[in-house]
Order: sequence, then C-alpha cells, then structure tokens
Amino acid sequence: MRSGRCLSFAVLAVMVLALVSWAGSAHAAVTLKQKVGEKQFTLKIYGFSQFEARSGDGQSDEGGLFFQAQRVRVGFNYFHGNISGKLFLDFNQSHTKDEAGLPKMIKDAFVAYRFSNAAFIRLGMIKTPVGMKFTIPGWNMDIVERNKLDKGLVLERDFGLMLSGRLIGQPADSKLKVNGLEMGHERWGYGFGYDIGVFNPAGRSAAVKWDKDVIGDALAYAARIHYDHGRPLHFEMSYGVSEQAGGPDTEDYKVFDVGVNSFLVDGRLHLNAEYIKGQNILGVDGFDQECITVTAAWMFTPQVEGVVRHYAASVTRDDDPAIPDTDLGNTYIGINFYLSPLKPDHRTLQNHRIQVDYILTSGDDDGAWTGKWGYQDSGWVVQWQYKF
Repeated sequence: MRSGRCLSFAVLAVMVLALVSWAGSAHAAVTLKQKVGEKQFTLKIYGFSQFEARSGDGQSDEGGLFFQAQRVRVGFNYFHGNISGKLFLDFNQSHTKDEAGLPKMIKDAFVAYRFSNAAFIRLGMIKTPVGMKFTIPGWNMDIVERNKLDKGLVLERDFGLMLSGRLIGQPADSKLKVNGLEMGHERWGYGFGYDIGVFNPAGRSAAVKWDKDVIGDALAYAARIHYDHGRPLHFEMSYGVSEQAGGPDTEDYKVFDVGVNSFLVDGRLHLNAEYIKGQNILGVDGFDQECITVTAAWMFTPQVEGVVRHYAASVTRDDDPAIPDTDLGNTYIGINFYLSPLKPDHRTLQNHRIQVDYILTSGDDDGAWTGKWGYQDSGWVVQWQYKF
C-alpha cells in the first residue's frame, strides 16, 4: 500500500512538471456569420474537456491511481436579432437516461427571446436559478469539481420556462447588455437581476427522485434575485421547490441558497461564501441537510493561483430518531496553473489550465456521516483542461 501511494505521488509530480512546461496558446470560439433577410445570424461553436488523474482512499475503494475524464463538452450558441438559442452537449454523460425530460448528455437546450436587459424569456433545458457556485461555468471553477455537499442540494438543470432580467438600474452611460443566454453571474455588471421559472420535477437533482408517474401532477419552481456592483460585489438569494420529490404522494423538496462573491486587489484576491439548505431530501419528511462553503484564492502571478475552499455540512435526521445528526467537512487545498497567461484582473480565458487539489476531511468522516454525498477520506486530483 505504501509503495503504491509513493508511486501515485511520483506520478503526480511528473505530471505537474511536464504539463506546466508545455504552455499552450489561447484560442477563441469559432464564429460563423450569415445574413438572413435584413438581419445577420451568428453561430458560435465552442467547447472544453477536462482530463484527470486521481488517487487516495477518498477517490476509490483501493485508493490507487486511476485516470478519467470529467467533462467532454461542445456547445453551439445562436443569435438572430432578439432571438437566441443554446445547445450544449457532454459526451461523458449518459445518452439514454432522460431525467427531467432530455438525455443527460444534453446539458442545455433552449430558445430565448430578449425584450430588453430587464426581461428575456427562455424555454427548454436550462440551469435552474438556485445555487451561486452551481451557475458558474464548469470551465471557470476555482477547484476541480462541484462537491456534492452543496451541489447535491440544488435543483440542477431542468426543462421548463424561465423569465429573467439583468443590469436593472445600471448607470445610464453603461453600454453593457444581455444576450439572452445568461444563467448565473458569469456576466459582471451593475444593478439588479432576477430569474423566475417553472419546470418539470427536478429529476436531475440528487435531492429529487425522477419518477415519470408524477409528470403532469407535479412541478418545480425556482426564483432568484441578485445584485452586482461590478467585480467587487455580487450578492444573490434564491429559493426552489420540487413537488413530490420521492414519487407520488411524497413530500415536496425545498431549497434555500444565499451567496456573496467578490474580486479584490485588482482581481488578484477572490473571496466567496455560500449557504444552502435542503429540506425533505428525496421526499423524506425531516431529512434536511445544509452546507456552508467559504473560498479564498490568490493570484501569485498571472499563471499561478493558490486556492483554499472549505465545505462544512450538517444533517438533521428527524425522519428516523434512531439516526443521529452528524457533521462533515471537506477542505480543498489547491494550486492552479494557467498555461495561457492571464492578467491578474481577468479570469475568463482559462483555456489551458492545470489544477492540482488535495482534499482533506473532518467531522464525522469515519463512517459515522448520516447525510448524503461528500468525501470521508482524503485524496488528490490533477486535472488538465483545454478550452476553445
């Protein structure tokens, strides 16, 4: 066992040194334009992939080294006047499982119409507006993954209708505007924003059971309000419900989320904090779980960033007096290498990136955790991402 772990750390060191030495160049999405009538339509083609090496008792039963892909995605954004649409595919997801109404490989598939910055409407498969970190794009995250201690509580993507607005009350001389595809706070600006949606039962959520028997009898609802004051301040609060979350005649799943995100010191210091609570997980009355997440990241150079993120989760098991309430902590200590150098105040062109994370556990991490998800043993991950 000891020799196997030594080999794993040796492989980790070789990978990091080799990959950091191969500095790639930045690439942009492919943009196609064609005139149709009096207006021009634009089609943007883009994608990214993330390939990983993992090891440790928290990563597999044997704790040894293995390799995998996390995301293998390609997307298409369409714009024609006030009409827009998005199709986003992940070839590392199931092509047959259809939770929420479409195969899981179809991450986003919707059409949008923009009336103004303050009102645009969308229909299709889209991220529901609950969870601040959940709506950050998968290629733009501080650590290698979305830990399910909080991601498991969101309503995830769902098929439905959503009305949104952004940049409400921004300075009169501002030229910022929305394109109709915004799902979270990836577009920084000024002013208020909102999202209000009605969806199928949230079958892609880990906190909801996908049961086609409730289709037509149950729905999911979600709403969010947020405020931006440029990059120094983003604040949001959201609430969602998925009816009959465990199947016919079970309890509704309810989730509340609040978060704040900030870039300071000319963008070199990134801080965020988020609280999320889910009630009646899988439709079980009294099975409630919550999580507080705190992140601090510092850009040492335009190519090197250090990150610490801590998840503090707790569960209340009023559904069964014999099951105790417990706590679990997961802490990521990481370093990010941006092979296409970034300016310290610019974090959006993360086209070639190596992330190295070590995950520590705390609390009831000895098998006593009575909640869902999370790591109960330590481990490490190296992820290499390319994006175009």
